[in-house]
Amino acid sequence: MAQKLREHGYKNVWALQGGFRAWQNAGLPVDSKREAA
Repeated sequence: MAQKLREHGYKNVWALQGGFRAWQNAGLPVDSKREAA
């Protein structure tokens, strides 16, 4: 996914080893709010 984003011009993109679950397990911030359409 990160590579695809880079191909489309995004520059500040990183692949996280372990994915989103690893981020959550590390206790890092997660914003679960959804904005109204």
